[in-house]
Amino acid sequence: MSHLFGPVPSRRLGRSLGVDLVPRKTCPFDCIYCEVGPTTNQTETRLEYQADSILAELAAYLRQGPPELDYITLAGSGEPTLNLGLGRIIRRIKALTGVPVAVLTNGALLYLPEVRRELAAADLVLPSLDAAREETFRAINRPLPGYPLSRLIDGLEACRREYTGRIWLEILLLKGLNDSPEDLEALRRTLTHLAPDKVQLNTAVRPGVEDYARPLNLAEMGAISGYLADGLEVEVIAAGNGAAKPAVACDDAVLVEMLARRPMTAADLARVLGLPLPLVRQRLLHLCETGQVAGQPYCDQEFYRQVSEA
Repeated sequence: MSHLFGPVPSRRLGRSLGVDLVPRKTCPFDCIYCEVGPTTNQTETRLEYQADSILAELAAYLRQGPPELDYITLAGSGEPTLNLGLGRIIRRIKALTGVPVAVLTNGALLYLPEVRRELAAADLVLPSLDAAREETFRAINRPLPGYPLSRLIDGLEACRREYTGRIWLEILLLKGLNDSPEDLEALRRTLTHLAPDKVQLNTAVRPGVEDYARPLNLAEMGAISGYLADGLEVEVIAAGNGAAKPAVACDDAVLVEMLARRPMTAADLARVLGLPLPLVRQRLLHLCETGQVAGQPYCDQEFYRQVSEA
């Protein structure tokens, strides 16, 4: 599988080229809402993983004169800060191109000084904080045994003190799980202390690991946004669709690889690829008939994902 995916129209980052830094699905958490799937290698031990191959693929892509990008985003099928080559990869990207570098992270390793040093060269860091109460954190993010919420918050605090770039903190809200008055008040207090440059509220817009990870509606999200905006910039990103991109050639293998990374609707794919919706539906029907992808109903929509090999 390629280390690169996209560029795709991102709700948060415009036209973003994703770079996958770890094997699927390697992460310290096993979040109930994760659209990539359950964590199969739950660890906080950093690993050497194909830094040279990642950089070679990215350099070759950039030499082709790709469409204009808003960000190169280090993310993908697990927690990118687990890659021991993180700092070298960021510095090399900055040498190859003027496109800003963003890092999507669950923040689990920000307590490590070496990880914070490696992130220093990035233009934007987008960590997550879904709960500010221990029991809620454990129920939603399902961290490694012995990993406390205080470690995550300490890492976020240290990153805020040391990092000179922008920090956009994501909170993913789930119905009946972290939207209680107690949970929201704990989040509000913690956010005031962390003071990120921006808070972005999301919800479970795609099917995740557990069926009980259910989304909030836009009215609920808006009300919570107002409550949390205590001197902070808070925005709801869950309903963003991103901008369409020009039509590109896309064979079945590319479609299947996209759906291996995250479930998408036919409309999602049509928007990302710049293709007519009827054509995308026809392609998806063929992939379903050949057993390469399968549909999954979720919140009155049909999402498609790759059928895992036995």
